[in-house]
Amino acid sequence: MTPEQHQVPAATESGTFQDTPASQRWLVLVLPPLMALMMLGVTGLYWHRAQSESADKRLRNFHAAAEQIAYNLRDRMSTYEVMLRGVQGYVDGSERIERGEFQSYVDALQMQQTRPGLQGIALLMFVQGSRLPAHLADMRGRGFSGYTVHPPGERAQYAPITHIEPLEGRNLEALGLDALTLPVAREALERARDSGRLALSGLLGPLPPGTPPQGEVGLFLPVYSTLLEAESLSGRRRAILGWVAAPFRVGDVVRGLSREFDPDIALAIYDGQEPLPDALLHGDPALQAQALARGTLQVSRRLEVGGRSWTLLMAPLPAFDLRHEDEGHHMVAVMGLFLGLLLGWFAWVLATGRERAVALARRMTAELRGARDDLESTLSAIPDLLFELDAEGRIHHCRSARMPQSGLAPAHFVGRRLQDIVPPEEAAGCLQAVQAALAGGHSAGHQYHLEIDGQAHWYELSIARKESTHPGEGPRFVALARDITERQQAEARTHQLAYFDALTGLPNRRMLLDRLGLALAAARRSGQVGAVLFVDLDNFKQINDARGHTLGDQLLVEVARRLTGLLRPGDTVARLGGDEFVLLLQGIASDMATAGRQALAVAERVREALELPYAIDTHLYSSTGSLGITLFPKRAEQVEDLLREADTAMYRAKDLGRNRIRFYEAAMQADVQERLALEQDLKKAMAEGQLAAFVQPQVDAQGVVVGGELLMRWSHPVRGSVPPARFIPIAESSALILPMGAWMIEKACDAIAQLEAARVARGGTGEPLSISVNVSQRQFRQDDFVERVRNVLAQTGATPSCLILEVTESLLIENLDDTIARMTELVQLGVRFSIDDFGTGYSSLAYLKRLPLYELKIDKSFVQDTPDDPSDTAIVQSILSVARHLGLRVVAEGVETRAQADFLAASQCDCLQGYLFGRPEPLAGWLDRIKRVQAPG
Repeated sequence: MTPEQHQVPAATESGTFQDTPASQRWLVLVLPPLMALMMLGVTGLYWHRAQSESADKRLRNFHAAAEQIAYNLRDRMSTYEVMLRGVQGYVDGSERIERGEFQSYVDALQMQQTRPGLQGIALLMFVQGSRLPAHLADMRGRGFSGYTVHPPGERAQYAPITHIEPLEGRNLEALGLDALTLPVAREALERARDSGRLALSGLLGPLPPGTPPQGEVGLFLPVYSTLLEAESLSGRRRAILGWVAAPFRVGDVVRGLSREFDPDIALAIYDGQEPLPDALLHGDPALQAQALARGTLQVSRRLEVGGRSWTLLMAPLPAFDLRHEDEGHHMVAVMGLFLGLLLGWFAWVLATGRERAVALARRMTAELRGARDDLESTLSAIPDLLFELDAEGRIHHCRSARMPQSGLAPAHFVGRRLQDIVPPEEAAGCLQAVQAALAGGHSAGHQYHLEIDGQAHWYELSIARKESTHPGEGPRFVALARDITERQQAEARTHQLAYFDALTGLPNRRMLLDRLGLALAAARRSGQVGAVLFVDLDNFKQINDARGHTLGDQLLVEVARRLTGLLRPGDTVARLGGDEFVLLLQGIASDMATAGRQALAVAERVREALELPYAIDTHLYSSTGSLGITLFPKRAEQVEDLLREADTAMYRAKDLGRNRIRFYEAAMQADVQERLALEQDLKKAMAEGQLAAFVQPQVDAQGVVVGGELLMRWSHPVRGSVPPARFIPIAESSALILPMGAWMIEKACDAIAQLEAARVARGGTGEPLSISVNVSQRQFRQDDFVERVRNVLAQTGATPSCLILEVTESLLIENLDDTIARMTELVQLGVRFSIDDFGTGYSSLAYLKRLPLYELKIDKSFVQDTPDDPSDTAIVQSILSVARHLGLRVVAEGVETRAQADFLAASQCDCLQGYLFGRPEPLAGWLDRIKRVQAPG
């Protein structure tokens, strides 16, 4: 073999690459780096898209958390409004709100546990400037001895805080605060008054002075008079009685909701539509500034509460960003780089189509992973029970991210039917909700309850039909069960407080009016007769004042228990307030006569039950009740007419001596109207000078005038002369007796001064004449009665010993020690006392010995039959004998015959008074005649 032949194989081996076609050389040299660059590009795009998806996910979660914060705040404000409307209903249904009842009502709300942030519940009364003294007296009379309206100063209108609970700390200092002096509170009060709706105030500022602002605002609801129209703006302004209020700190409210907020979001709340620094209610502006400095996003939400706008600014904190960092795509990018280089090497042997298929598969996997993560995040944010079920109610899937009850683990439901889980009585309703979703696509609002760990939990069910993804599969549904137990409990408490008495648990006035309206309508339809019994405890005030309100409340609870035990099923016993109860008896007979007998029998059982002693704290207490009865239906009377009739009958029972039963009659109502008209005329009589002072002379045994009794007469321009027996009791019951009695004492002192001046003018001869004037029990019990008498004596210059104050025996025996002390003060001034109508009341030698008396007046009922009647003669002689032993002067009233006068003179009666010696005559004429008769020669 030649050398040339030996080199051929080498030349062939070296020419292998060169002999390769040009297209294949390009593929070998260009395709691997090109594939590597393509894979790197794909990896970069994947990394960029993963970054974008992570940012989008963070943004969605942030917006969802912000919406949750705004929703929870709005929901909490709604619960405050529901609570205030319950208080408004309680106030509307109460005639007079005592502090103990209000305290029990507020305690039942459990504000600190269920509504953190509330500082208290308050009542504000609307008081005109002219009514401020009466308002102060009324509040101090309720036990608030130091109550005053502050800040001080005269104003046309006031809105003081009259009730606030809990009454401690700053709430105690706020009692009596005039809210109209706070501009932001005044604006909210006037807005609530004019609109009739809930009003939220602006930032109240520090209270009391010196404390820093704490984001404190107030909610106000108006309370209107039910007697006046409140449909128009002018009507609401006239009918306003006051407001119910709920001051709260926004910061405390937010802290109370902290478990429902995302803790990694900075929240700032401003009052108004702009985030002004002076309007900050809650939040740290520095956190907001830090978030913006880091370039993070910030969202704003508007919240409308009580007619005002709140602006909510929210920004994520660094911890929020850390939660949403996902390092997984970085690792994927590294792996993509590695795989790109690897695929470049594999490109020598693999087709380019396979590389594209692998890249596409990875992109789809990343997208599926992102969708899965997003769905998982959304489902985890739902706090309710979420499950999937079929048309038969069988549960196939169940999940809950934050279910608080251990007994409701998702595995507890899977495989079971809905009707096997809920109570049998509610299973049909749940299946109807499923059928409604099958027919209409969705259903919502069905409620059911479950017994979990011995407690009832309420849920609201929402169901939506799900489109099937598997051929031949039956319809499926997605259901959401939301726990509404707290809302149900709040609604139940609100209903209880609005319609039932907080102390006794009985229906209150509002519930009674509803039931009475239904009973009246049913009676008219059926023809069956019902009855209303009005019960008022006798002398309850004395027990309450003497033993305290705690014992009084226990007594009222015991009364409620006894009354409830006497009623049939279907009847009602309610407490109107104080010691007033009403019994509603339905369908007791088919005719009025039989119904009257049945109602009287029930009333007698009630009266006997109330007479039994009450065992409270190992002591026995006695109390009775006065009852008024009215039957229905009679005419076109309404519910309020029935209550008024029963109330009128009850007061007639009290007038007849208490512990009695009386039916309502038409004459009763006429008497009430007549008394009201007479009271109004009596008020005008005082202002128009229709009242006049008359005097009836008093003489000694020889017929010489020694004094006179001052009497009041009323000459009405239409009625004519109105008898004292008719208008004096009305004056005493309406407090008109106070100015009338003071006027009579002034007249008596002026007459004494004139008589004394005339006596001095004639040389001081003769005995001074005395003037007697009647003093009512109400007048005598005035705190400043002694000072009033002292001032009148000083102003007129009257001789005190010539003024004789006539009082009744009933006044003397009530609170005897106080009576003796007050009489002693007046006697030390020189004033003398006489017992009027002696012998007709509680005559007792025991109090006669202790009282600083001057004289006794024998009632005319004993005098008029002497000396012919042995009994009356003996009584008169006994009174004269007792008086002589006690050193008291005796005046005999009603002397009309000479035989009576001779008998009394023979029995050594000191003074006589009656028609025999003179009828009552005008004081001025009598004084002129006396002065002329006694003038010197």
